[in-house]
Amino acid sequence: MKYANVSVKFPEELDQELEQFLEETGVYTNKSEFIKESVRRHLIELNNEPAIAALRVEQLFARAEQEPVNDDELHARLDDLRERVDEEDVASAVEAARKETADEYADHA
Repeated sequence: MKYANVSVKFPEELDQELEQFLEETGVYTNKSEFIKESVRRHLIELNNEPAIAALRVEQLFARAEQEPVNDDELHARLDDLRERVDEEDVASAVEAARKETADEYADHA
């Protein structure tokens, strides 16, 4: 497996908290292992969010408008997204976002 080097700056307090956790628990062998696992878990969590799925669909359509993609590729990407999320959850998230936007607009109008 190839690895990429990623530089991350933490506030000193967070670094100390992480160091203390690692020292007290021994769950992870080092900061790098802890950070990799944290990123993996967060990506899984984000990928299961209906709002993220809706955003991906919107971005996919925006890119398709800017960079034409053949219909088969577009449908394959959409099918892949559909498999990852529950369509009712996405519809609910989109509806909630639309209502929130409408409410914000009404407050500023």
